[in-house]
Amino acid sequence: MAQTNQKLSRETLKKAAFRHNWTLQWCWNYERMQASGFAYSMIPILNELYSSEEEVCENLERHMQFYNSHPGTSAIIFGASAALEEGYQKDMSNSIKTALMGPLGGIGDTLQFSLVQPFAYLISAALAAGPFPGNLFSIPLLLIPFVLFFWARWPFFWWGYKQSSKIIEKVGGQNKFNLLRNAAQIMGLTVIGGFIPAMLKIIKFDVSWMPLVEGEKVDAFNLQNLLDSLLPHLLPIALVVFCYWMLKTCRLTPVRAILILAVITFLLGISGVLTIPIVS
Repeated sequence: MAQTNQKLSRETLKKAAFRHNWTLQWCWNYERMQASGFAYSMIPILNELYSSEEEVCENLERHMQFYNSHPGTSAIIFGASAALEEGYQKDMSNSIKTALMGPLGGIGDTLQFSLVQPFAYLISAALAAGPFPGNLFSIPLLLIPFVLFFWARWPFFWWGYKQSSKIIEKVGGQNKFNLLRNAAQIMGLTVIGGFIPAMLKIIKFDVSWMPLVEGEKVDAFNLQNLLDSLLPHLLPIALVVFCYWMLKTCRLTPVRAILILAVITFLLGISGVLTIPIVS
């Protein structure tokens, strides 16, 4: 055997963590997804653990198997896998990747895309619709979720490395994963639902109906006032429902949904039937 039987140096661990946190998705593909990035990150570790190039290549091939998880929580898996590789527990290293990439990927995706990012986007939209200079902070605010989740990869890696195979016991199994994921989803929906009324106060849809009667002067009939008497903000709510229907039921991409809204607004505007000025 070409094992060196030595502990991994801190410099090697830092180099491997740096590679994982920066390059995990550089070679993402539909066949193996993040496997190339994971294997590339393992090279410094394997080079220190094995003195034979054949052994390094053989173990590197193990890490080229299918792998896909959230880039942030993947640092936990990579840290635990590095610790198991250090103990030459190859089977356990492979098993922990397979066992945790799905649950931790679900947790990371839910926290980022259902809780943190929507919260930051809504605040940013509110600032963008506000007066100067508050709207200047709307764009930098969008970067905060990405910075936070990227920065968290380093402590995640060291925590996973210290826990090694005990990480499965620490996280408490699939049931707690599901509970945490569901709690994050509920919190995200609550945050979004709470911001919708606030955004509806900022954006005012002034929709008026002008009857087209030739040769007669007819006053414009304000449809917005009538609908507000039935249900305040009915048209904005209907617009939100329409957008949700396009994205969820029709499975349109956000770009196509925006284009459809732009075409509808353009046609209604040039027809003169509806005027929809949006003011803050």
